[in-house]
Amino acid sequence: MKLIAIGIGCALVTLTFLACNNNAPSNTAGNSPAATNSAGANSTAANPELASARITYEKNCAGCHGPKAEGGTAKVNDKQIKVPSLKSDRAIKHDDKRLTETITNGDEEMPSFKDKLKSQDILDLVKLIRTDFQGK
Repeated sequence: MKLIAIGIGCALVTLTFLACNNNAPSNTAGNSPAATNSAGANSTAANPELASARITYEKNCAGCHGPKAEGGTAKVNDKQIKVPSLKSDRAIKHDDKRLTETITNGDEEMPSFKDKLKSQDILDLVKLIRTDFQGK
């Protein structure tokens, strides 16, 4: 009985890992990058214009904020830091200008992305945060 439970547990972990690390969109009918991408909690085909922002989020933000923007802890420069959830009331209360400035210039332990991302990419990230993670 234990062997079956261990086998099922391993299978679930493997499937979860594969689902979370599927970065290449499938060419099968009905699968778009928005549908196969795991960046947004509410990623849907209703927002295909955010597909590029989802990729940008995965490459630049998910490492610290998590694939569902729930935050937690992350190791940056050999230091454990507390990363805020982008779904929190505090994050939701920030206006778009504040989110744009934070991504652009950094804030406290968050690094600046002005030299890594184009300003349009940053604006698209703000829109992604609002729609996919904050439900706005």
